Amino acid sequence: MLFKDIVGHNKLKDHLITSVSNGRISHAQMFVGKEGGGNFQIALAYAQFVNCLLPLTNDSCGKCSSCVKYKNFQHPDLNFFFPTAVSSYVKEKPSSKKHTKAWIDFLKENEYFNLSAWGDFIGIENKQTIINQLDSLDIIKSFSLKNFEAKFKVNIIWWPEKMNIDCSNKILKILEEPNPNSLFLLVGHNTDDLLATIISRVQLIKVGDLSGKDIEQGLLVKEGIPVDLANSLSKMSDGSFYDAIKSLRNPDGDEYFIEIFQTWMRLCYAVDFLKLNKLVDDIAKKDFGREKQKKFLEYGMRIFRECIIYNYASKDLNRLHQKESIFNKKFAQFIHGGNILELIEVFEHTHIGIVRNANPKIAFMNLSLKMCNFLKYKV
Repeated sequence: MLFKDIVGHNKLKDHLITSVSNGRISHAQMFVGKEGGGNFQIALAYAQFVNCLLPLTNDSCGKCSSCVKYKNFQHPDLNFFFPTAVSSYVKEKPSSKKHTKAWIDFLKENEYFNLSAWGDFIGIENKQTIINQLDSLDIIKSFSLKNFEAKFKVNIIWWPEKMNIDCSNKILKILEEPNPNSLFLLVGHNTDDLLATIISRVQLIKVGDLSGKDIEQGLLVKEGIPVDLANSLSKMSDGSFYDAIKSLRNPDGDEYFIEIFQTWMRLCYAVDFLKLNKLVDDIAKKDFGREKQKKFLEYGMRIFRECIIYNYASKDLNRLHQKESIFNKKFAQFIHGGNILELIEVFEHTHIGIVRNANPKIAFMNLSLKMCNFLKYKV
């Protein structure tokens, strides 16, 4: 990937290019940023630039043998490690190595993506993805081998937060004492979920959120859509270019969240336990899936944030779909300073529970009962 093909992050691109030109290349780096916002793409472009045979002043050449292999994700000195689970591709003892073909196909089809999209692509259904002990053994093995042709052997670990304890502990030594001709690039989203010993061994590079203007311009260039549509999608994307692309290509998915969330809130306000129980059953069904359940909770927290902006700041700052905007004009009065902190806390607690394989029906019913009380709070 070329730096010029990445949406936004121009200052960071310039910084990385300058650091390489000045020979300041840290052998263990972690690009931290919003999922779908470009940190994976920046890490990949950085790796390509480092190994480009004919680098330009502001980017890789895109034409040398190294760049061509990077473009096809088939450079012998480029390795990817990422969360996996038993899937439609691998039926037992899953690992990144066993999913290599699926991963390359996925990258070729998706310039921007998130973990949920990867899980859907390989068909993990309701299972949780991890980077496991088999991956750690493959990481260690790859660093023990000599480089085939590149100046730097590059290992990119996407979602290092998904490394289990065994995997994390096994790679500590090579993070601390990497081979001189190797690069260890981690692409993460929340350093709080990583071992402190991992964080202490890498150079952190913060990839800021994309601005609405960056996303709008990216949509205009890459998708060729009308300006008003690009502007609308940029407001709803919350700094994630992937979310903007997803909304453009699959608008029904977002509208489903809108409808079910609004129905849920109305039932909680009415304290209609029979209908709430049926709705929770629908949310807990297997075809909804844990990844979608997590995204649904994140969607709810976004709506609460927009309600607070509507109540206490300029209404012009709201980033809402038309259906959301109509609903929120009335719903915002029930979300205020008297309950917002408790609301966010219980939603985050439920989110953590879903991540840790809690029973979704129990988790969402418990949350629903608490929402019945929260919506009765007075300002």
